[in-house]
Formats: sequence, structure tokens, C-alpha cells
Amino acid sequence: MTNLRVAADLGSGGGGGTESNNEVPHLPKSQFGQVRPVVVPSCPLCPAPSHPRRLGRRISFARPGLGLAAIATVVVLFYGVAGYLGSADMFGDHPRWRGMNRGPADFGLRGETVSFDAKDGIPLKAWWLPASGMPRGAVIIAHGIDHTRQVMLPRAAFLVRGGYDVLALDLRGHGESGGSIVSPGLLEARDILGALRYIRSRGNNEPVAVLGVSYGAVASLIAAAESPEILAVVADGAYPTGKDVSEDISRHYLHDPRTNFWLRALFKASSFPGVARATALAYYFRSGIYLGPELLSVIPSASRVKVPVLLISGERDWIVPTDKARQILSVIRGNRKELVVIPNAVHDTTYSAAPTLYASTVLSFLDRSIRR
Repeated sequence: MTNLRVAADLGSGGGGGTESNNEVPHLPKSQFGQVRPVVVPSCPLCPAPSHPRRLGRRISFARPGLGLAAIATVVVLFYGVAGYLGSADMFGDHPRWRGMNRGPADFGLRGETVSFDAKDGIPLKAWWLPASGMPRGAVIIAHGIDHTRQVMLPRAAFLVRGGYDVLALDLRGHGESGGSIVSPGLLEARDILGALRYIRSRGNNEPVAVLGVSYGAVASLIAAAESPEILAVVADGAYPTGKDVSEDISRHYLHDPRTNFWLRALFKASSFPGVARATALAYYFRSGIYLGPELLSVIPSASRVKVPVLLISGERDWIVPTDKARQILSVIRGNRKELVVIPNAVHDTTYSAAPTLYASTVLSFLDRSIRR
């Protein structure tokens, strides 16, 4: 850009000349001559002055970048908080998972409290409940999350009277067992393997089966895939993935007209794409264990189980619908697999909804599957 500069042409002497037509009116005449405006080219090495309009354009171009950064920050915060909240219950000590007010004597059973370690060293507590008469085998029974071994006592009672020794254990973080980290069944499989080792430490070589409920059922399938000493599995309410459970629970409450606004908003947010992956990452950062984007899938383990498997599902189970049990059934090898659907039962109520059907089905399966 050319700069306009005003310079004075200072002539010598007092001779008068005519007034220039280019005279700048606001510049006074000098006694030495006339003042005339002169256009002088700017120095090519001098920087051009900044232009206000150009600055404005640069600011306007910066605004979209600031907006994208703000959006990215909000997204990161959302998934960070969602991941943290989604995994929060898997850490720490929860008093509601600890209390017990019943024992074997309340169900007419003889028993002793025993202690042993999980495969990874977590201290565990259990009841050893001997069979009535000569035992046909031993059954390790594992409760669902948010429960303790006492809720398994009704199942233990029919197993003991049916001729089986029972080891009813508190999974880690529950009841009287140690541990401050739980999982959708991966870590709990180590508890079951520790229970198997305890049975062998008693000098007992009888055949061993496992009966688990909910995440205890998932743990049972994983343990059976790892140990050839487990000869049969009863998986009551097992789910293909942890993500499936989260999605089915969210779907239920979002469609329930009784769900209030805030709870509905919470479940809506939890169903956003990527929340399960964020939960898995948050769990990894806090535990060092990566559950995968599906929050643990039991399918690979179920496909490696080579022993008889009985799957049990509640007809009205909206946490783990029966089609999810069929999905697991489809990947188990061979033809020594069964699925029993308990009428009118929801999750965790399969025994109480039909105790006679449940007991007879389980005992018949075990009698066929494990023999001395």
C-alpha cells in the first residue's frame, strides 16, 4: 500500500511564485515559500500498517476453532463422568453387600464356616455344608451381585438333601469375603477356582459342579472354561455381556411410564453410543483390568466349555431376557446343554417362583452329568 506523506518544499530566497493548485488548505504558508503536498512512495522494506478490517477477519476466523474446542471439552467431560459413574459401584466397600442375618441352621442344615483364598489371593469366606448320607459329588454355589451366600441357602438345602456336599461362598467384596474390586464375572471366576482348590485341600476327590446366579453364573462359565476339574455347570441368569445388561435395564426404565424425569434422563444418557467403552476405560484406569468395549463377554468362554451346561432363565426376566440365554446356549459345544425357562420368574427369582420345578430340574441334571 502507498503511504501519503506531506513534505515542505523549502525554496531559497523571497521571490514570490504563484500559489499551487495542490496546496493543502489546512497547512499555513511559510515565510520561506509555499507548502505543497507531495506523494512519496512508501519504503518497500517497511512493514505495512495493520488494517482494522483484517484484524476483524482474523478474530472471526478464530471463533470456529474456539467453538470446536469447547464442544470437544464438553464431550470429553461427558464421557469421563459417564465412565466414572458407570464403573463406580465396582470399587470400594458397600455395606449393603455385607449384611447377613441367616445361617445354615435356619434351613435345617449342618455347616461350618471356612476360609480360603481366591486364585489371585483375595481372602474368601464360605459355608461347608455336608451332604445327607454318602455324597454324590460337591457343588460350589455362587450368588449374584448385591447379595451374599445366605441367599443361596434355599438352593443349598435341596442340594444337600439330594446327596451333594455344598460349598456356599461369598464372592469377593460381598458378605464376609475380602476385596474391594468386583467385576461382571471375570474376577469372580478366580473365587470359584479358589473354592475348587479348597475342596481338593480337604482331601476330597469327589466330582465337582458349579451353580451360579447372575454374575455368579457368568463366573461359573468362565471358571469351567479354565478348569477341567469342573464337570458340570448350572448357570442361572447368565448374560452374554455386561453391556447387554446395561442396555436392557436402560430400555426397561425408559419405557416404564412410572420412571421419573431425572431417572429417565440418567438412563437416556447411559444409552448414548460409547458410554460402555468409556466405562471400560474408567475401570481399566482404576484396576488395570480391561473388560473390553462390551464390559466383558462370556461368549468366548462359553464356546470353550466342554462339560454339560444347564441354563436357567426367568420367563419375565427383563434384566437378562431369555433370548440372551439362547445366545449363550448357541455357542456351547456339543449336545449336552439344556435351557429351562421358569414360568412367571424375573431375574434372581427363578427358585422362589417355582421351587419344586427348579430343584427337580437341577438335581436331575446333576445326577445325569456327574458320577463317581
